[in-house]
Amino acid sequence: MKTSSKPVILGEISDDPTEVFEIFQPFADHLTQKINEDKNTLGKIEVAPNMETMSKWLKSGKVELYFDSPYPAFLVSEASDAQVILSRWKGGVSSYKSVIIALRKQEVKKTNNLQGKTIAFEENFSTSGYMLPYLYLKEQGLNLTEKTSNTQFISDSEIGYIFSGSDNNSLQWLISGRVAAAAMGSVDFEQLPEETRQQFIIIAETKSVPRHLLVISPTLSESKVIRLKKILLEMNESESGQKILEQFEKTTKFAELPEDQTEIFKEIRPLINPISEQANKHN
Repeated sequence: MKTSSKPVILGEISDDPTEVFEIFQPFADHLTQKINEDKNTLGKIEVAPNMETMSKWLKSGKVELYFDSPYPAFLVSEASDAQVILSRWKGGVSSYKSVIIALRKQEVKKTNNLQGKTIAFEENFSTSGYMLPYLYLKEQGLNLTEKTSNTQFISDSEIGYIFSGSDNNSLQWLISGRVAAAAMGSVDFEQLPEETRQQFIIIAETKSVPRHLLVISPTLSESKVIRLKKILLEMNESESGQKILEQFEKTTKFAELPEDQTEIFKEIRPLINPISEQANKHN
């Protein structure tokens, strides 16, 4: 290894470090070797337990690159003074949205019908399973109140919401009648078996946002950021780069962030305090 060679440090939030290393290491190695022009240099992976830790690590430079969907990426970048620089087409998807679904055989046909009822969100830090549908319903002038269970009192002027922990739980709660509606990512909904999908109707769809974003540490020099961006943007143009991207959660490419897709950040910012308080509570 060259004495001047330094690893590119990638960060991920997870409670399963083994899986993270398996997925991230080839990608980290590729970036490190490209930027150092040294095939013997290996990248480094840091696994954080929560967003607060990841924010500290990005701010200090312990982590240089962090990938996530828009909502957690926004929270972490705001807390660390980090910069969102690229869009990542994770799973071959450039952008996605949320759908709010209800049982076809029930009386809930539109969002106004949810007043006095309960909706299931996935997790408090999920973009498609919480942030997007939460913002959508608020923009409709509806009053949302978090509940710890579906048995808590809900007035006719509010919509109660509870966190299910997963899309599968949300669907089961909806089918069993525990909740009147559920929110999930459009891609996940489309991937459900046809006979399962037919049980539900979509009562609302949110706007689309980038599937995944790249957040970069404020400690990196401008020249290093430029070099990393160039490497990432050109990865899909070579066979070897495509192979590494495929191993990295079936990423198709990295792309410049469309200006119209950054508008969601302006909408998140006024709500960051109430929403982030929920995120910290559940972390």
